[in-house]
Amino acid sequence: MPHELRMKRAIELAQSVDLSRDVNPHVGAVVVSASGEILGEGFHRGSGTLHAEVDALHNAGDQAQGATVYVTLEPCNGTGRQGPCVQALIKAGVATVVFSQQDPNDAMAGGAQALRDAGIDVVGGVLADECRALNATWTFAHTNGRPWVKWKTATTLDGFIAAVDGTSKWITGEPARAEVQNIRRSVGAIVTGTGTVLADNPLMTVRDLPDDQQPLRVIVGAREIPTNFHIMAGTHPAIIVNDELSVVLRNLWLERKIHSLLIEAGSSLATSAWSAGLVDEVFWFQAPVIMGTGIPALANIGVSAMAEARRFTELDVNRVGLDLLIHFTTR
Repeated sequence: MPHELRMKRAIELAQSVDLSRDVNPHVGAVVVSASGEILGEGFHRGSGTLHAEVDALHNAGDQAQGATVYVTLEPCNGTGRQGPCVQALIKAGVATVVFSQQDPNDAMAGGAQALRDAGIDVVGGVLADECRALNATWTFAHTNGRPWVKWKTATTLDGFIAAVDGTSKWITGEPARAEVQNIRRSVGAIVTGTGTVLADNPLMTVRDLPDDQQPLRVIVGAREIPTNFHIMAGTHPAIIVNDELSVVLRNLWLERKIHSLLIEAGSSLATSAWSAGLVDEVFWFQAPVIMGTGIPALANIGVSAMAEARRFTELDVNRVGLDLLIHFTTR
């Protein structure tokens, strides 16, 4: 049976759970006998739970001896909240391990060589692009030392996020605001500024998620936020950080393993993100509204001539109710 077919099944298993807000990657695994029979399947369900390989080995039981294991990510060779998958595979007596993506986590990498050293045949790189796509932001963070940054804004047709008096509710319609809920659901943290919080007193949550599954809410700035504000309520209130945005993002990765986040803020923080080259993905909602004057989405990001303007050619443009959603990546 071709390796690709079994790896596709491992990918399906990895995709069967939503780990968008988890610190760990999506991983799926399949244990296959010499005759091509599937003996066990498994997938990782989130931080602290069994790794995919161990889950699949448990389901295969003693039949795993001499079998081939297909796994979307190189088996880990280090100890976190679970033991090394390499040792579980060796103990099970498997004959071959076929994996897709090489582990970018230095603390866990080296599993392929450890398996070879134990006499197990290893094949790497099968459907590698597809498996990297499973954990694109997690891989990006390991490679770049900071989270993948999504930026969402909602403006009038002439580029304003609020009126002169500061009012901003509501520029877009309810369908667009519902789509924002889906964007928030896809990240581990939501970052905003003190100005936005003081002006709007937002919750910045995902409506249908319990407190313990919400993205971390992060407020950047020096101004004090009243403790009775919505964003400070509940069992998991927002954290307030007064530092440069690049430092905040790096620390969210290093200290909390947040690998994707959403900046949902006013002009000041958004301008800082763009000026520092920290925006990786854009969700720009445009409403059929014109004000002529107001607070712009961005201020000076260092562009003084048309030749210096940032241009993007690969765009998705969709109607969301009466509004437009322009979606693209910057790299």
